[in-house]
Amino acid sequence: MLVAGRIVTLASWMMEIRIEDNFEDVLMKACTGLGIGKQALSESAGLPLAAVAALLNGEYNEASVRAVAPVLALDVEALISMANQAWAPAAIEVSGLKCYNTPFPVPGYEEMTVNSYLVWSPKTKVAIAFDTGANVDALLADVQTLGLDLQALAITHSHRDHIAAYEALLESIEGSVAFAPELEPYADADPLTHGDSIDLEGLHIEVRLTNGHSPGGTTYVVEGLAQPVAIVGDALFCLSQGGAVNAYAQALESNRAHILSLSDDTVLCAGHGPLTTVANEKARNPFFPEFKS
Repeated sequence: MLVAGRIVTLASWMMEIRIEDNFEDVLMKACTGLGIGKQALSESAGLPLAAVAALLNGEYNEASVRAVAPVLALDVEALISMANQAWAPAAIEVSGLKCYNTPFPVPGYEEMTVNSYLVWSPKTKVAIAFDTGANVDALLADVQTLGLDLQALAITHSHRDHIAAYEALLESIEGSVAFAPELEPYADADPLTHGDSIDLEGLHIEVRLTNGHSPGGTTYVVEGLAQPVAIVGDALFCLSQGGAVNAYAQALESNRAHILSLSDDTVLCAGHGPLTTVANEKARNPFFPEFKS
């Protein structure tokens, strides 16, 4: 493997995954990111404190949503649609892309799951894994069944649920080739920074810094499949985004500049929740009202 000029050269299916966040999660992420408490939101929205508390507890009321959304710079109609569960993304299948959804329960969120991904060139069979989730048995089984040459692992960020099976996966990669964000180093992984790229036989992968949720959160934009694919980690979810208590403005700007700027047909592969597209999120994600017509 040759590393030079920060270009690294190395010789799907869609399961049904529930949307990660509910409307109250979006409200809470916006409140905490903006530093707006219940009392301040109540006063700014002209609502009783009890009505705000009910919303944040998941008790939907359309009039209350219409009152608080502008205060939190959220798109009203997108938030109402989300609360009514009026839309979910259609299943997305791309040859050379597979998502693995594994359980990772935490106290208070026993149903939590996390995604990892396998991407390979249908022409050359060269593959790369993105994150590990909690278990890589199914991923490694597919590598064998499909006759793939798994050459590397790249992680989007170092939160435990995304790297829980890091060592197990690395053992199956010749040379233990791994990449991690320079701003979020992990183990002996080779550091990557914004603007770097990884080239495999049949695949070109562009590295984009999409921090906010985590200091070095990174998106990998993959070219070489039937349509562009972006592995976004927890930067962006279907209808939501990762929490960013201390860097909310940065998270929003990163997503606008480096994810939602991609072509509308780009498949977005998030760390939690179902696959979606840039077009879907521009049209339906409450955090980005500027893209709505």
